[in-house]
This record gives sequence, structure tokens and C-alpha cells, in this order.
Amino acid sequence: MTRPGFLAIDLITHRAALIGRVIDQVAQTPLPGVDVVITSGPAAWLSRVAALRQGRPALRPELRLTDSAGAFRWLDLPAGAYTLTATIAGTGYGNATVTATVVTSGPVSAELALAPTTVNGIIKAGAPAAPLAMARVRFADSGDVTYTAADGSFRLSPVEAGARVLEVSAQNYITTTQTVTLSKGQTTTAPIITLTHS
Repeated sequence: MTRPGFLAIDLITHRAALIGRVIDQVAQTPLPGVDVVITSGPAAWLSRVAALRQGRPALRPELRLTDSAGAFRWLDLPAGAYTLTATIAGTGYGNATVTATVVTSGPVSAELALAPTTVNGIIKAGAPAAPLAMARVRFADSGDVTYTAADGSFRLSPVEAGARVLEVSAQNYITTTQTVTLSKGQTTTAPIITLTHS
């Protein structure tokens, strides 16, 4: 019932069509700030995007940015198959792509797992030759740092890709450097690094 002087307004409802999240493939933790883009979709979706962009070429209805929980969503998508691609700024993660089929009966979920750029390896003491625990391993050009485990192993992830210099130090040992080349979204095993007593 409408009160005098007021207009009746139809209730507008929206249907969640495609929901999902983006995670770190190794740690299984959510990744905020990731661009998720619909790179292909059914003809009805492409027509809608074209209509929305008329006079507004900078509009990006195909793009969502993940929230603090790594979540994204699209409302009211036409039914059909969609391809999504997730990318994050920098070279600390690779990209991920997934296909999801939207139906009219309810929301469809999709999960995209980004592979982190990672370096791992083993640090040893020279004499006697043995794994070296608690050695400090860091990249000379950044704040990425970790310490070796009891077996001398280390892992830094996610880190930026490219030619990087690992710096390894430990008490009573001479600091040593090793150059490694890291590829975006890949795990690289550094050569065994041996420290000598100071």
C-alpha cells in the first residue's frame, strides 16, 4: 500500500551469479588486492559489457579486486561459461586461470590459486661438513629474510622474480653471497651454499 504523496517503487533484487576467492597456492591463505578479470564469456555478457561501455570506455565491468578475505563476486551474470584470470601486481606470484559455468538456479563458486615465486635450498658448514641450523638467509636488495631449519634447509616465499643475490650469514662464519635467478610463480632451488669458519 502506498501512502498519499509517495510513489510505489518496485523492489529490485540482485542475484549472486559468480563468487569466489583467490589464495596462495602453497600457504592456502587468502590474497587481497588481486585483479580478477572475466577474459571470456557468453555472447549475452559481451553485449552487456559493450552496452555499459558506450560513452564510458574506461568502465571495467569485467574486473573485480579481491577484498581482505581474498573474495570477489559478480551479480546478475547471464548464464554460460566464463573464463577468469587472476593477477597481482609485481612478480611475487604467477597468474591463475579458471573456467566456471554460471547457471540461473544459484551462484557458482570459483577458486583461483596463485603460485608464489619461491626460492629454497640448503646451507652447510664447511668443516666439519654438516647442515647449518639458524643461518640467516636474506636477499641483499630487500627485507625478505628467513633462518635455516635444523637440517640446514630454508625457504623464502613469496619473493620478487629476477636475478637476486642471496646473502647467508651465521655467527662465527664468513658471510657468503649467491646469485639466483627466480621465475615468476615458480620454485627455484638454489645451489648448496657452504659457509666457512671466520
